[in-house]
Amino acid sequence: MNADPLHIGGGLRPSGTALEVLLVEDDVADAGLVRHALKDAARRFRVAHVTSLAAALGHIAAHACDVVLLDLSLPDSFGLDTVRRMREAAPGLPLVVLTGHEDEEFAVRVMAAGPQDYLFKGETDGPALKRAIRYAIARSRMEEQLRQSQQRLHNVIALAQDAILVVDAAHRITLANPAAAEMFAMAPSILVGLQLEQVIPSPLMTGGAEAAEEEDHIHAVPTLRAVAGFAEATAQAADGRSFPVEVSMSRDGDQITMVVRDITERRRFEDELLRLATSDPLTGLANRRHFLDLAERELVRQRRTGLSLAVLMVDIDHFKRINDTYGHAEGDAVLRAVAAMCRGVLRTSDLVGRLGGEEFGIILPETTAATALEIAERLRLAIAEVFVPISPSSDDGSPPDADRRRVTASIGVSIANAGEASIDPPLARADTALYRAKNTGRNRVELETVE
Repeated sequence: MNADPLHIGGGLRPSGTALEVLLVEDDVADAGLVRHALKDAARRFRVAHVTSLAAALGHIAAHACDVVLLDLSLPDSFGLDTVRRMREAAPGLPLVVLTGHEDEEFAVRVMAAGPQDYLFKGETDGPALKRAIRYAIARSRMEEQLRQSQQRLHNVIALAQDAILVVDAAHRITLANPAAAEMFAMAPSILVGLQLEQVIPSPLMTGGAEAAEEEDHIHAVPTLRAVAGFAEATAQAADGRSFPVEVSMSRDGDQITMVVRDITERRRFEDELLRLATSDPLTGLANRRHFLDLAERELVRQRRTGLSLAVLMVDIDHFKRINDTYGHAEGDAVLRAVAAMCRGVLRTSDLVGRLGGEEFGIILPETTAATALEIAERLRLAIAEVFVPISPSSDDGSPPDADRRRVTASIGVSIANAGEASIDPPLARADTALYRAKNTGRNRVELETVE
């Protein structure tokens, strides 16, 4: 026997200490053969002998025992029931079954009941029996280690804050932790057995036999978009909620383990950062940089389609006078009102942004010069309906004067020419038209064309 200490019953067996063997055998001759087989190793095996299952269970309850040699045919128990009763009473005790049935099929049924090894009674010579005892103890130790490892894994999964799902080759959920149950608003017992697509629909899938051929895993999960790393998808809860998730996946044979994280808050934060980076905080319109980026994209699309594209520059008349007379709060209110008028007059496909101060830029896709002038005129009239919202604290006490408080705007219009590589030239032409409108009386629309 190996001189290294053995791990028995949760502790270390000191080197040189005899193993306590319980022999459960009612046949005196068979019991004698077992004792004889272990006689030359008496310093390593100390054998206790009982003749019934009841006596065996009593001995185990009262004495330390390292391994049990169990006959299946006893006065008070017979066959597989003997193994089951022993396993119920001592589930972690190493067990070797002794049987007189030299039938491999029967041996398989016996092993399925839980022993670590079995021997036919004609094979209980010294080496075979000692090997079986050592093997049973070693296998029992590994089974206990596996059980503890599985228990630790179960505890980690149960306590994990992220949802954990395991799916099989048919995309059926075979495991779901409490966090997954909470995420999808259903009990784990209901979640297990569902198809993955019922909680994380098609955006996570590639769809097909092609993917299976590419991955050379016919029996694995071929249609998941990723089997390592991360993917993003939209999840569906039982209460009707749809929400974005980040999914990390790892394959183990035919199984995919998935860690699913709700990224709703992260998306909201990212969207807010994007909004702050691309929009004007006062009016909510696109800021100058974002507007110019969008305008360049529209110009590229216009070159591809060959359709006309119009550019408008809008400037509020005498805006500095509004700020100086009524205060910046009222000036800000005017800017917000003009922005709202732009949204109301323009089409959903049109782009509008605040370029700075009281100046606004507008892109009208698929728009001719004639239509652009009509839209600009409607916008000019709509802005003329805006009045400075004078607060009592900013009023100078003079009689109300609607003309003095009315807001007007000057608008310049240009058309992007085919082949222009940048939005800058049409913007410059619109700006030229804008200043001509201001210099010729304000509150008017002017078109700048290319010679």
